[in-house]
Amino acid sequence: MAPGAPIAAQVAAEAVLEGTVFVGDSVLEGGTVVLHHLSEGSQGEFDSLAIAPDGTFSFRLPNVPDPTRNDVFFASVRHHGVLYFGPAITTALELDSIYEIHAYDTLLAPAEGRMVALQSRGVFFEPDSAGWRVTDLFQLRNDESRTIVARPGGRVWSHPLPTEARDVTTGEGEVAFDAAVFENGELVVRAALPPGERLFVVRYRVDSPLIEVPNPGEPEAFDILVREPAPPLDVEGLELLDRVEVEAGSTYLRFSGTDVSRPTIRIVESDVSGPPRVEWAAVVLALALAAAAAILLHPGRSPAPAEPAPDRNALLLRVAQLDEEFDRPDLTAPELEEYRRRRTDLLRRIRSVS
Repeated sequence: MAPGAPIAAQVAAEAVLEGTVFVGDSVLEGGTVVLHHLSEGSQGEFDSLAIAPDGTFSFRLPNVPDPTRNDVFFASVRHHGVLYFGPAITTALELDSIYEIHAYDTLLAPAEGRMVALQSRGVFFEPDSAGWRVTDLFQLRNDESRTIVARPGGRVWSHPLPTEARDVTTGEGEVAFDAAVFENGELVVRAALPPGERLFVVRYRVDSPLIEVPNPGEPEAFDILVREPAPPLDVEGLELLDRVEVEAGSTYLRFSGTDVSRPTIRIVESDVSGPPRVEWAAVVLALALAAAAAILLHPGRSPAPAEPAPDRNALLLRVAQLDEEFDRPDLTAPELEEYRRRRTDLLRRIRSVS
C-alpha cells in the first residue's frame, strides 16, 4: 500500500468566515455586518458587507487565524443603534462552525432608569494608610428579551453608593469602560443593557468600614468581606460565616446573605471578639472568596499554587481583576487578544455555575 498523504495536506483550512445574524429567535433580514481583525501588525475594521435576506453572511479572510501572530477575527452588527459583537475567532478549527451574532430589539427605559435584577453584589474592604480601599461589584441580569436602552439624557439603571465614598472610579469590561459613571453619589449606567448578565465594578475609598451601604436593589446574593486588622464588626442583615486566613498575617471576615431586602446594610462595631465556628464547607467557600479578593486587591502578587474550585463570586472577582489589569489606553493587539480570550473563558465558567 502506498503511504497516504499527510493529514494536513488532505484537510486544508479555508480562510472563510460564514455566519448568521439573529434578532431574538429570528434572523436579521437586512443591515451591515463588519469584520474586525486584530494582529501583531494591525487592528481595526477590515471589511464590511450587506447581510443576506436569510440573515447569513460570508467573509473571505486575509489568512487563516495564526496563533503565532496573535490573530483575532470577530464580526459586529449594529441594530437599532446598539452594537453587538460575535465571539472571537483565534484558530482555524473555529472556522468549521457557523458563526453567530445575536442582536435584540430594544426596550426604552424611563428617564430615571429601569429596575433590573441585581443577581449578586460583593463589597470588599482592605485597609491602607489613607483609610480603606473598597471594591464594589454589581452583577446585573437583564431578564427581558430585549436590550434596555436609555432615553436622550436619561439612564438605564442606577444605584446609590455610600455617602462616605470618595475617589470613586468606575469600569467594567462587558461594554465600553465609560458605560457606567459616578454622578451625584450614584453609580449611573447609560450604556445599552442586552439580555443576560453584565458586571460593573466601582472602586472608592472610605475613612472607616463602619458605614451604611445603600441597598435598594435587593440583590439575590450579597457578600461583604473585610480584611483585618479591623475593629470588631457586625453587619446588620448579613450572617458572619468565619474569619479566614489566606496567608500568614492576612485574614478576612466574610458576611453573607441571600435575597437581601433591607434598604440599608449597616456595618457597625461589635463587642464580639471573634466569629463563631461554622461548618467546614462554609470555611472552604469563604477561603475561595478571600483568595480571589487577595488577587484582585494585589494584582502584582502571584496566586497560591493550589486553589479551591472557585464559586460564582470568586469568578466575578477575577473578571474585575482582569478588567482593572487591562484598563489602559495603550493596549497592544496581543494584549487585547489575551484580554478577550481570558475574559471569555471566565464568563463561560460563570455561566456554567449559575
